[in-house]
Amino acid sequence: MKKFLSFFIITIIFISCENIQAQFNPDSLQRRISKLVGPYVDTNKAAVMVGVIRKEGSAYFEHIYSYGHIRADTNSPRPDTLTIFQLGSVTKSFTATILSMLIQQGGPLNLNDLVENHIPLNIVKAPTFITATGDTLRMTILDLATHFSALPDDPITPVHDTTTYQMMYNYLNNHHLSRAPGECFLYSNLGVSFLGVVVSNTLGKIIDSLFIEKICGPLNMPDTRITLTTEQKSRLAQGYISGTTEGPFHKSTWPAFNAAGGLYSTVDDFLKYLQFQMGLSGSGMQSVLDSAQKVRRTANDTCAQPNATGRVGLVWQMNILNPQLDPTFYYTWKNGGTASFTSFIGFADDNTKNLKTGVVVLSNHFSPSCDKIAVQILRYLNSDTNAVGIGNTQVSSDMPDGFRLYQNYPNPFNPMTVIRYSLNESGYTTLKVYDALGKEISVLVNEDLKAGIYETEFDASQLPSAVYFYKLSSGNFTQTRKMFLLK
Repeated sequence: MKKFLSFFIITIIFISCENIQAQFNPDSLQRRISKLVGPYVDTNKAAVMVGVIRKEGSAYFEHIYSYGHIRADTNSPRPDTLTIFQLGSVTKSFTATILSMLIQQGGPLNLNDLVENHIPLNIVKAPTFITATGDTLRMTILDLATHFSALPDDPITPVHDTTTYQMMYNYLNNHHLSRAPGECFLYSNLGVSFLGVVVSNTLGKIIDSLFIEKICGPLNMPDTRITLTTEQKSRLAQGYISGTTEGPFHKSTWPAFNAAGGLYSTVDDFLKYLQFQMGLSGSGMQSVLDSAQKVRRTANDTCAQPNATGRVGLVWQMNILNPQLDPTFYYTWKNGGTASFTSFIGFADDNTKNLKTGVVVLSNHFSPSCDKIAVQILRYLNSDTNAVGIGNTQVSSDMPDGFRLYQNYPNPFNPMTVIRYSLNESGYTTLKVYDALGKEISVLVNEDLKAGIYETEFDASQLPSAVYFYKLSSGNFTQTRKMFLLK
């Protein structure tokens, strides 16, 4: 087992150019990630691997961070680049990538093709919707790839046990859609699994082989597989359900759903996949990536899906990275969650700054907290910062048009949030946090500052869930805003 640096941080790759320190401070990033991940690891006794990429102009930064232990027992080994985790629904992006390859080849299928034209009809049928007037509406390839098929999520019982292709076919052959395909976003593991049938039938190979042939092999990802060898199983982190140390909760066999959630991987492989999806691998497949990541539909919340907002590509989803700062800038992401593992991949491309950023996260606990952690890391990677530390950071020396205290982001938050403010005159400045009774909780800034735009991080890990207030004072200017801590 490899030895690790203090704080369980491993450096895998660190390539710097002369100007990278002027644009980005790796030490600040490390401290920020540690503050975000630390409480999650302590609470869940989890193993967490984080990989990041930041490319600004010619300056390139790639790094891997390791936290926790592969089992709840703190005497167990710490995770490393060879530790294997379950990807879950991130697998869907692999299926979408292969679909995009087929589309970019000019056939044999297109997104607007009917599903029924690309499946073995003697084995399985594509469900349809019958309108009130008796018309039959049929689903397309695009419907399956964007979660607009109107198929339910996990209808086959038990989906997390043994689900065979025949079980899936039997269900589809007897199912009638309750709404029209293309009507609204409704996340469906079944839908993407059915898409895997389309892809496999088109290419004449099982999805397992296609993942290796089309993606994992060319990208040199030897540990990204559906079926693990005995040696690979020995490197598998112990999976646990959130809030417990009970287990094991490793996935049983569900071959029919392999296209939707069957892959395992390491952070080393996962980071290669991130690099590929960001267009940094030199694969020559930019048109394929652009097609898969292109916005195809808006995920309006018109169905029973309370969080179905944002935009949808081929499986990939897009949401606003910093709503308070720029409501027009989107990042692309896909997460995964099984009974006992969590994964996340997300990336952003800001052409105005010549900046590309990306993050991957793997954990052996199922918890949506990993998604929140990953997004906060991505926000920081994408920020305009000449960071010198986690505290008060000047992000721009440009002369702002006035004094302003911005809404913190994220909000609500847990446990970290960032407060941005602008000063158009130099002067003694304070930024303080108060509880609902007016009691001073924390002094974030207490110093003379030059005119400019600043960011300050607030760590509320020791505070209870509540409404808090933060107050900026500089010269004759004072402004107060409200923020919400939700744990």
